[in-house]
Amino acid sequence: MSKMMTDYANRTNTIRLRRNKYQSIKAIIKIPIRCAVSTTQILARKLWHHRKYIGKTLLLYLVTILCLYAVRCQLPYSKLYKYCSNDAISFAAVKEVNDQRLLEAREYLSTLDASKTKIQYLQNGDSNKLRYVIGVVSVARRTDVTYKGQLGYLTQVMSKLHKVTVDNGATSDIFPFICNVDSNPGNHAEALELGTFFPNVTKSYSENVSAGHPTITSREQEKQDYVFCLETALKYKSDYVILIQDDAYPTESFYEVLEHLLKTKVETQIQRGERVTMVTNNERRLGWIKLNIPNSATNYHRNWFFFIQWICLTAVIAGISCLIFHLCKECKPLKSVHPGLYCSSTDKRKRTGYISSSLMLLKTFVYVLLVVWIIGRPYYMKLRATSPYFYALEPGTSCCLVAVLYQPSTLPGLINYLQKTTCTKQLPLDFALDRYRIEKNLKQYLVTPNLFNHIGFYSALNKRFNRNGAEFVHMFDSS
Repeated sequence: MSKMMTDYANRTNTIRLRRNKYQSIKAIIKIPIRCAVSTTQILARKLWHHRKYIGKTLLLYLVTILCLYAVRCQLPYSKLYKYCSNDAISFAAVKEVNDQRLLEAREYLSTLDASKTKIQYLQNGDSNKLRYVIGVVSVARRTDVTYKGQLGYLTQVMSKLHKVTVDNGATSDIFPFICNVDSNPGNHAEALELGTFFPNVTKSYSENVSAGHPTITSREQEKQDYVFCLETALKYKSDYVILIQDDAYPTESFYEVLEHLLKTKVETQIQRGERVTMVTNNERRLGWIKLNIPNSATNYHRNWFFFIQWICLTAVIAGISCLIFHLCKECKPLKSVHPGLYCSSTDKRKRTGYISSSLMLLKTFVYVLLVVWIIGRPYYMKLRATSPYFYALEPGTSCCLVAVLYQPSTLPGLINYLQKTTCTKQLPLDFALDRYRIEKNLKQYLVTPNLFNHIGFYSALNKRFNRNGAEFVHMFDSS
């Protein structure tokens, strides 16, 4: 009997322990659920309490997006441009802009004495005090019947180069030459016509046995042409070599800005309040400076440096906006004989003001962050073009060789490397240069904003017209 009572007591204790354990687990599980429900209820009450404020914020976002959407076709580099019709920028509009530039270039050349201009440049080539040798890599662009008329990119570029150097009194400091690398140089009528004004260097088949070979790829041919023009430019003694494509249109201030950047950022620097001449460091030499990058490739997600600029620009705009808001809201005109402003200084209003300002700063930061991202980096960077002192040298990217400035001391090694490298679709010329830079531990920079604009709506490499015509109609500084 006692044994049965003991077994019954043990079973009862076991059941009680299991029940207590189950209740403990159930209580533990209920804690986060209750916390989540409580937090949700509190948040819902807060949101309902601030429903007017939230509604105004959402209305502001909606109105801003609708305004940007309304002008999306005028902002080809914005995130909303993809919702614009492909027919918004017609082929005729691009042609009209190009024809107008070409007409102005021809009118300018008609005012020059061709023989005197060319003689002056040839005399510059014999000088040992050249500042820049500028080579223009050019091929004949043979368009289809859809484009009636001449593209005239080379004419526009050479005319603008001459005009800018004359305006800056630098005609004796440069040696521009046309580097005719067409597979049939005699058919490049535009280069031959401009040869009466400017020195013209022609690449012949004898200088490159593979030129025009049916098995050579367009990427390899581009590399060989580029190497030929680099070798030609290196024959002249100068401080710098600039190699540009025949559709790289210089801006009005390119010479002034380039001189300022080289003299203040490369050749000399300010140290302890004094200008110090920089000594070349063999461990980290300057390789080249890119003077153009496609605007479509400069958005904030393309480069870590661009991303930092996005955050900094947003912080500055949001901070200034919040400061103005705080001053307008918290400060009132002084109602005494003494002019000025006075702000409430009670502790309660201070605490409320701090909370209000923090929320305002957070809301404004998010708002500006989205707006800046939607509009796109090129439009904000163009603000630097208002003065040569606002231009900057930023870390370079591997993309594109529309216009590049080289130091002559780095060219022999680069030329030798390119001659041993075969360029393909997977390894284009700009990527090959980037590999060489990494191997030799060279510096590369990018001038912001662009000093040359890419006006080539028809691609000589791909033998077709570009799809985005808006970029060529809304050119930033094609004057």
